[in-house]
Amino acid sequence: MSAIEIVFTILLNIIPILVISIPYFFIKKKIIGKLYGRILLGIIVFYIVYWVLPIVFQLETAPIELELQSGEEENTALGIGYIVSHFLSLISLFGSYPLVTLPFIFLVAPFISIVLVWNRLRKEKSPTKESLAALTYQLTESPYNRIRDELKKSDWSREKEILKLLIVLLPISLFLLQLVLSITNLETVSLTGGETALGWFLEILFVYLATFIFSIELLFSSQIALKGRYFGESIRTQTYKSLYTVGAPISILSIILFIVDAIQKGSTESITIIIYFFAYFIMASVIFVLFLKIFEPISILIFIKIIDWWKHRKQKKKAFDTKNFYYGIVFACLAFFIYFVLNYVLFSPVYGFIFPNYQVIQESAKFNAPGPYFLGDSLGFDVMNIFSFIALVITSLALAAFFLVLGFKYMRSILTAIASYLPVLIFLSALFVSLELSALIYLSPDTYWITGQTSYTTIFGFNFYTLRTAGLEADLRGVLGILAVPYTYTRYIFNIIIWSLIIHYLRKEFKTTNLKVDEKHLEKLIFSSITDFITIDDYKKGDIQYLISKSEKVAPDVIMSEREEVQTLLNSLEHDKLLKELIPFEEKEKQRFYFTLKYLFNNDFIDILKPEFSYIFERVEKQGLYIIYDDGRGIFDYTFVREVVHDAGLISGMVSAITSFIKETTKSQDLLKTIDHGDITIMLEYGKRIFGALFIKGKQTSEIRARLKEFVERFESKYKTVLEDWSGALVHFKEDHSMVEEIFQE
Repeated sequence: MSAIEIVFTILLNIIPILVISIPYFFIKKKIIGKLYGRILLGIIVFYIVYWVLPIVFQLETAPIELELQSGEEENTALGIGYIVSHFLSLISLFGSYPLVTLPFIFLVAPFISIVLVWNRLRKEKSPTKESLAALTYQLTESPYNRIRDELKKSDWSREKEILKLLIVLLPISLFLLQLVLSITNLETVSLTGGETALGWFLEILFVYLATFIFSIELLFSSQIALKGRYFGESIRTQTYKSLYTVGAPISILSIILFIVDAIQKGSTESITIIIYFFAYFIMASVIFVLFLKIFEPISILIFIKIIDWWKHRKQKKKAFDTKNFYYGIVFACLAFFIYFVLNYVLFSPVYGFIFPNYQVIQESAKFNAPGPYFLGDSLGFDVMNIFSFIALVITSLALAAFFLVLGFKYMRSILTAIASYLPVLIFLSALFVSLELSALIYLSPDTYWITGQTSYTTIFGFNFYTLRTAGLEADLRGVLGILAVPYTYTRYIFNIIIWSLIIHYLRKEFKTTNLKVDEKHLEKLIFSSITDFITIDDYKKGDIQYLISKSEKVAPDVIMSEREEVQTLLNSLEHDKLLKELIPFEEKEKQRFYFTLKYLFNNDFIDILKPEFSYIFERVEKQGLYIIYDDGRGIFDYTFVREVVHDAGLISGMVSAITSFIKETTKSQDLLKTIDHGDITIMLEYGKRIFGALFIKGKQTSEIRARLKEFVERFESKYKTVLEDWSGALVHFKEDHSMVEEIFQE
């Protein structure tokens, strides 16, 4: 290669990345910019593994020429079109991860987490039913708000920890996989062609491994607690510690065995392949952690909804509404019909027009296909990948998810909608597949995976080196075929479910309220906003505890222009109220009030929310709150009970001394979280430079601990600059009583 060829090859290959990077610098400070940055980073990693790394492993193989046909010589537009289509094909392959691969992980993990919760409950001395009733969890904001808040933090600590664990476990997993291949007589062949079960199954292996790890993470991020103690955090810590302790040395041993095996065979090619698969696995892991905070909120919601159903399964079974069951059947048939029309009226004719010789293009795209190779065919195969992604993934997923969301809306039950909609969709898809027709759900497993083959073309007047998109066939037989079934045959179905839930919940607002159960217990209800006004039947029955909230969009001058009845009602909603607290007693007034509510709702004066889930927790008496600097100096204190007054300086010194003493004597790296003394409990939560101590009368609950943790985080965030090098002046923190009252109010 000449110097000019090297320069222009690098430039032309990197231009697409530079182009899509430009918008990030204009929006990086916005929430959409934070999301775009994660997607951009994922694309870059994907680009390196799919478009750069294969070149390194094919240095000993002469690049194939992408020949030009008559009239194509020095056709710059064709060359630019090839670069653009090739990059968009790469984007399509990348897009299959968040749209197809990752949803499997984030939908299956909550069910594995439930198994872990059940195993934890079995260890309790009290009956499982009582322990189940004592479970609490923290979800007080909508998935959208949680995603926004997590992206704002720009904290990558969890992602780094998960990525490190996945990398530690990779060599073991890969070694076991190769052992299975050897036992089942499936060859691991080179990157230069042939069938490769190892490469194709690697994606499935990653999915299973990531699903297990994320199920552990869910216990931690949902802040699930039993009798006031977070057990998810301890399970996560113990599991990670065990995996690191055992996994690290075995991983090193696995790598050594790979090298020894290659030396004995007298070939370095197997080492090259393993390095490539390592890179592929790391790429998948990076994409997984990049999208973690995007998908995690909906997984937490699914996890908690399952626990809530488990807690109240008897009532839920009685309340299971089947009267609108037919909606699911109708929507499934409608979705399938629209896709059928789109496919055979639009997609198929357009596909046939653009690719009249599509079979020739597909055959030429095989990694080890006999030449000659033409630039036009390579461009055509990239366009085919883009077209297939739009038709088979985006369009089918959008249609199926849209009609399932309609099912949620009209059937007023997520479970009923899924139970009636998906079986029909699966049946119709299976029927069409058996008839060798295109189906809305892609049930057939892939039998190949995409890679790149070193190539060059003279379209620009010099040798331009690149990677043409090529396919490697994969044949999963025996054990691997069986292991692949749970993923290959369900992932498209799971995509529909999770994306429907994301669409359904994305713009919903969440609110919470506490209801008094008895003198010692409160019930926490978590509500989500509704988009359609409640039916007259639901209103009259009064079975559902709707929450009425005054909309923040309402301007005071608009209220003043309304009739007196409306003004009175809106003024009474300065604080959220349950619908049953507002309904008049007289029958005529009840009906009149219903239409008044409907008027207010339709004009965005009020928001109406319905319960998503609830739990009962023990009421505690809060006595004093103390914020302490990491060197033991008191920063801030607040007294909840006037009769109980503690010396703030004495408390700060005592708590600091106890925590230091226990850490020194036990040599434990874990932080002290609770100090019990008779009927008084001191709860501790830690920030980066401060920690909070809350004195309560009675036993701790996860509810009160969550509030303490929230206060510590908000306090530290508010005074981040001051706390970095605190001089000891207390004047900065005197006006935070309102924050205490806001967070700790019942």
